[in-house]
Amino acid sequence: MKQLLFALLAFATVNSFSQTKNSIDKPFIEVSGQADTLVVPNKIWINVLLSEKDSKGKKSVEDLEKEMLSKLKEIGINIEKDVTVNDMSSNFKNYLLKQNDIFKSKSYSIIVKNAIETSKVFVGLEKIGVSNVRIEKIENTDKKKIVFSLNAKAILDAKQRAESFTKALNQKVGNVQEITSYDDETNNTYARIISRNINRYEAESTPEEPNIEFEKIKITSIVKAKFLIE
Repeated sequence: MKQLLFALLAFATVNSFSQTKNSIDKPFIEVSGQADTLVVPNKIWINVLLSEKDSKGKKSVEDLEKEMLSKLKEIGINIEKDVTVNDMSSNFKNYLLKQNDIFKSKSYSIIVKNAIETSKVFVGLEKIGVSNVRIEKIENTDKKKIVFSLNAKAILDAKQRAESFTKALNQKVGNVQEITSYDDETNNTYARIISRNINRYEAESTPEEPNIEFEKIKITSIVKAKFLIE
């Protein structure tokens, strides 16, 4: 029985090695393919820092927070769902060193969906004296679905590239043997572009008539594929 098992194992090993060797011996071509698209961001994180120091101690963080939340409600932001506290700090350490009075600060994240809401937040907070506002992060919530669609286009692009080489040699592209995909992360430089647009909006428009658009996000799918040559 042991001899039979050993013989079967040896046969399977030799057969596997033979198949692998045959696959390696076959001619192949390795190419890259790419597909991309531009989409408008539909989820924007705005960071707001409230600091007692900015008001020279005339208003507490709690007072500043009440004013901010009231203004956000007024412009249509869901403060229960889309406003979160990041952290709270004070310069108590500096006070112990007798450098300054104690000034508390508090950081918030506000989530909005488009350029109009972003503009309203910036302009609204500016009106109540809150100027430490910046765009923290942007994304398109459909990115995964978009990437899946681009993957199909990228692999077809790779096959067409392979065919452009083999056609000149009167050969054909066979089955794909290996596919490797590469992620492409969104570049945060878009946030700086948006900030400039918001500044232009404040100068040229009113909150009722927004005049800005977000820079579109580029989503890319890149694949490397190995095709057999027939």
